[in-house]
Amino acid sequence: AYEWLGQVILAAVNRIGGVVGLDIFLIITASAIMIALYALATITCGNSKAGFVAAAILLLLAGVSFTLRPQMIGYLFLVVTLILLERFRQGHHKSIWFLPPLMLLWVNTHGSWIIGLGTIFVYWISGFANFRMGSLEAKRWSLDDRCRIGFSFLLCLLTLPITPYGTRLATSPFEYAFSLPLNARYIDEWQPMLFNIPMGKIFLALLLALFVGQVALSLTWRMQSFALYLAGTVMACLHVRFLLLFVPFFAPVLAVILARWLPPYIRSKDKFLLNGALMAGIAFGLVHYLPSNSFLQRKVAEQFPVGAVDYMNEHPFPGPTFNDYGFGGYLVLSRGPEHKVFIDGRGDLYERGGVFADYMYITDLNPGALEVLRIYNIRSCVIRRDVPLATVLNASPDWRRVYGDNLSVIFVRTGHDSSL
Repeated sequence: AYEWLGQVILAAVNRIGGVVGLDIFLIITASAIMIALYALATITCGNSKAGFVAAAILLLLAGVSFTLRPQMIGYLFLVVTLILLERFRQGHHKSIWFLPPLMLLWVNTHGSWIIGLGTIFVYWISGFANFRMGSLEAKRWSLDDRCRIGFSFLLCLLTLPITPYGTRLATSPFEYAFSLPLNARYIDEWQPMLFNIPMGKIFLALLLALFVGQVALSLTWRMQSFALYLAGTVMACLHVRFLLLFVPFFAPVLAVILARWLPPYIRSKDKFLLNGALMAGIAFGLVHYLPSNSFLQRKVAEQFPVGAVDYMNEHPFPGPTFNDYGFGGYLVLSRGPEHKVFIDGRGDLYERGGVFADYMYITDLNPGALEVLRIYNIRSCVIRRDVPLATVLNASPDWRRVYGDNLSVIFVRTGHDSSL
C-alpha cells in the first residue's frame, strides 16, 4: 500500500464524518493548496497582488485535479517544498531543515515524493555555477549554502526507507513508470494532453502567452525556474495528470510577469473593516452553502452503482462477479471485502497479477472475450449500461439482464438465476 498514510487519513475522515466529512476535507485541502500557491507566487515576485492574480488564473487548471485522493496531500507537499526552497534562496536558511521531515511524511503518503526530491536536486545543482547565457542566468551560492542544501538533500534520501515496507515504497514510482504499460495506455489520466478540451486549451493559451511575453519583454530566467518550468511542461504534455506539476512550477514565472504591471501592495491603503466584512461573508457562504448529506448522496448515485448494490444486497446473487473498473472501489466499500470484485481502481496491483490485461481484453470485445469470462467462471456482471459489453450480453442467450437503471445494469448467466 504505497499511499498507506494518505489512505489512512481519508479512511479516518470517512469514519468520523462520512461523505460530508470527506467533502469538508476536500474543501480544506484544496483551499490549503491554493493559499500555498498564492504564497509561493508572492514570495517569488515580491508582489502580493501579482501572486493573487497568478494563483487565480492557475486555479482554472489546478481545480481540475482537486479530487479526494492521496495525491492532493502530495500536491500540497510539493508547493510547500517550493516555498521552503525559495525562502532558502532568499536567505532564510532555517527553511531548508523542514524538508527532511516533510519528505518522511511524503514518501509514506503518495508517490509524488520523487518529484519533490527532484525539485530539491534542481535547486541544489543550480547553485554550483555562475553564468549568463542569453535570457538564462545562474548565480553561484556560497559554499555554506551549497553544503546546507546538499546535507538537507542527503537527509531526505535517508528518510526514504523509513516506511512500513522498508525501501519498497521508494521503488514504487519507478515500477509504475517502467513496469505497468497497460495502466499508462488505458487509464485516462495517463493519456497525453489533448488540446481540444477546455483544460488543454487553457494550458496551450498559457504556454503561448509566456512565449509572447518572452519575445516582448526579454524575460530573464533563473536556472532552477527554467528547468522546473520545462520539466513541468514536458510532463503535462506526456500525461494529463501532470498538470498537477505544471501549475506550481509555472506560478512563480507568471507572477513575475504580472508584477511588471500590477502595483505593489501598500499596507497604509488597506481597508480593514471592508476586508473583515468580506472575509466574514465568505465564511458565512462556505457554511451556508455546504452541501448536505442528501445532496452528496445523490451525487454519489450519479457516478456509482448505488441502485445495483441495493439490488445485489436484497437478492440472492451468484458469483464470481465481473464489474466495471470504475465500480470496483464502490463495490468493495458498500458490500464489504468478503464480496470479491473482479477489479478496482488499484490498476497497478491488477496489472501485476495479469487481471488488468484480461479486463481490457473483455471490455474491448476482442475475439473470445466471452470465453475469458467463462474461464474466470463469471456468473454475474455489474457494468455501465452504455458500454459495448452490455449490448453484447443483452443480445446473448447465455446472459439475462436482471436489473438496470440510468447508470448500471446487472446480467446473470443463464442457468444461475432461477432464484432471482
